[in-house]
Amino acid sequence: MSPLGIGSSFSTYTLKTGEAKLWILLVGINEYQDASLPSLRYPAVDCQGLGEALSKATQGFPNKEVIVHHDFAAQPPTLDIVRGNLERIVSQARSQDSILLYFSGHGMLEPNNQQAVLCLADTRQDDLLATGLGMQELLQMLGTSCANQQLVCLDTCHSGDMRLLGTNSGSARDGNTSEALLNPTPHLMEVLRQRASQSKGFCALLSCDQGQKSWEFPELGHGVFTYYLMRGLLGEAADSSGVIEADGLYKYVYRQTLQYINKLNQQLRLINQQKLNRGDSKLHPEYPLQTPKRIVEGVGEVILGFKSAKAEDHKLRGALVIDGLSNQKTTINLSRLFAGAGGFEVEFFTQKGQSWSEIRGTIQGFLHGCGGSPTESLSPLGAIKSTLTYLLYLRGHIEEIEDGEAWLVLGDGIRLSRSSLRQELRRAANTQKIIILDCPEATTLENWVEDLQSSTVRGQCIIAAASTAEEPELFSQTLMETLAAANPQVGLSVARWIADLQVLLQAKAINLHTWMSDTQAVIDILPGNIDKIFQDLPEPEVPDVEKNQQKHQKNLLPKDIDNSPTSEFARLSSPQSFQQESASIFGDESLDKVQPQLNLKVGSEDYIKLEQMLKRSVGAIASSILQEGLVQAICFEELVDKLATYFLPAQQQNFKQQAIAILKKSTVATQTKSDKCPGIDANFIRKCQREFAYAIGPVANFIIQEILQSDSQISLSEFVNKLVAEIPDQKLALEFEQRLLGK
Repeated sequence: MSPLGIGSSFSTYTLKTGEAKLWILLVGINEYQDASLPSLRYPAVDCQGLGEALSKATQGFPNKEVIVHHDFAAQPPTLDIVRGNLERIVSQARSQDSILLYFSGHGMLEPNNQQAVLCLADTRQDDLLATGLGMQELLQMLGTSCANQQLVCLDTCHSGDMRLLGTNSGSARDGNTSEALLNPTPHLMEVLRQRASQSKGFCALLSCDQGQKSWEFPELGHGVFTYYLMRGLLGEAADSSGVIEADGLYKYVYRQTLQYINKLNQQLRLINQQKLNRGDSKLHPEYPLQTPKRIVEGVGEVILGFKSAKAEDHKLRGALVIDGLSNQKTTINLSRLFAGAGGFEVEFFTQKGQSWSEIRGTIQGFLHGCGGSPTESLSPLGAIKSTLTYLLYLRGHIEEIEDGEAWLVLGDGIRLSRSSLRQELRRAANTQKIIILDCPEATTLENWVEDLQSSTVRGQCIIAAASTAEEPELFSQTLMETLAAANPQVGLSVARWIADLQVLLQAKAINLHTWMSDTQAVIDILPGNIDKIFQDLPEPEVPDVEKNQQKHQKNLLPKDIDNSPTSEFARLSSPQSFQQESASIFGDESLDKVQPQLNLKVGSEDYIKLEQMLKRSVGAIASSILQEGLVQAICFEELVDKLATYFLPAQQQNFKQQAIAILKKSTVATQTKSDKCPGIDANFIRKCQREFAYAIGPVANFIIQEILQSDSQISLSEFVNKLVAEIPDQKLALEFEQRLLGK
């Protein structure tokens, strides 16, 4: 009987009420009785992890049966046992039921008739059809089932845990002596297409396309295809309603698999460049492409579960940010970005009650606290192994002495020796580490990078640069600029981040010193699949000197300068620069510390025109340059003069004429808005600005101003409701309302 497609909403209802049953059969084979079939490392673990993920995803399905066969299970994955359970499922399943079949192991072609065969634990290579499960037999059995929804996931053509990195071979190992003849993928795809054409409710997912391998990575603890199947089922592939269905799962797995291998290759290119710079010509080959394949026809949907409640966060990413210089604004914002898009648990030194004399103990405690074994670290995703990643950001001055020792000078003149830092880093050998050295005016950073290197299987990366005395914040601002420009959902590998930094810092005449250990593990500065860019953090203790400077600057401000947050948003309103705006605007300083020094307003159209002109000269960094000029300049003429310095001398006069013509059209004066709505706390407005801008983009700033101006007596709930009505995405609207009103 050919299955008929049914609507996903009805399928969801019947599965949640128990009227429909979900049948799950998971099969994975590591060890084969036939010695000619190579052993694999991860299929059994893949089955275990996938079973846990499905258990969580289907918690809301009262009527389900999960059958698991792998090397460590009570029932071994032999042909008779697997075939017997498969026959029982297809015979007992009803029309409203769903069937999920997963297989991880060797798939081969029978050499005589070219039929694809799934190899079970007792399959013999010299008698494949009689001792293996033929794909045609499997699909014929599924075709007789009444179940309207069927999903087949095949993770075959394994790489055999081939480690390209650190080996002499650049090709994957399959164990087959005649790969072109025995690779089953083309035949698998053909018979699956034939099966799909007979049913709207049938879907097949394959771990790779024709001519490719299904890679297994030790740092993931799984095959990459199944690893992202698990993460997708645990909620990352859910739609806005929390539903996980086959189409959305495939798109997620496809995207993540491509991104992971691409990140590995980016890292390999960086490591290879390091080798070439040292005169080492023995380079690592890159990983071949792996693109998961989907075979489906019609419009039927296979519902696999729902996003479960968020598990407890085990804090697998930690960051210690230490700014030993006077101006901490940029590093505070960097900390908030590390905590938001970076997913780090951030500690900013110093906080209240801390003194600089405690800095050595703080670093030691931080690094020793991340010394646990990564092989024993499980993420909130259950069986999915996660690597502990720790970031240490150090900002201070470098001091060299005659005996070869070097010191990092921090607050209150406290010094941290290079040798002691090296010792502490090497003690924390079981984690990924990202070390950032931000040392204005330093001339010996290459020695620090060389001395702090330590080889670790989990990976270490060092990034160091020295800003000039005239612009000591330039490096930290560039760090912020590149991170804020990245998509927190997609993420950013350290290797790609370094490439971006090299381009921007070269344009700013700053030398970047980097090193990355030879490792197969991907190191991410932004891990991806995170919705938030910035996260609120406790405000650090401001040194007395800085407090006095702030107080003095505030007293110097003219009384009529607009000090409201909404006027600051009015000046920064380019859609292309929203993330960079967030970096400078969404600080955690209280509103009485916000000191805009520009008594003019640049409209959005004029802002975009200026930004586009600037981009022709400096490229992607135009947004940050324009923002900095807007904050620092006290008049249009000064702003234009600052921006003109980024053009060639022959172009400066032409730019000045065009820019002045644009800015003369802008409104010079900005009315203060802070007294428009006395019933709404200014801190609450600031929070609205941050959250609302994330939900709909930079136009949020103008909408907030219009609402505040239109009704000076608007209540807090009415204000939030009007903002909610402007958010087209229902999920984002609900999350926004919950964050603002605590519903």
